[in-house]
Amino acid sequence: MTITIAVSAGLILAACTTTQKVQRPDGPDEYIIACGAAVGWNICYNQANETCPNGYTTLSEDAGFNRKELRISCP
Repeated sequence: MTITIAVSAGLILAACTTTQKVQRPDGPDEYIIACGAAVGWNICYNQANETCPNGYTTLSEDAGFNRKELRISCP
């Protein structure tokens, strides 16, 4: 029972991350990664690494009441 709860909680927290591509007319594409407030920044950073496997530049980080937001661009 405990294992089921732990696995379910992990899946729920992992599902609280979205990535939105922002196409800029004057430069490289940017990505906004939104993570739930209950998850750590490492979840956002992991998503950034998946989005930009060759590295990324952090443009901004914002932590609000109900979510964290990481804005990045790939090289």
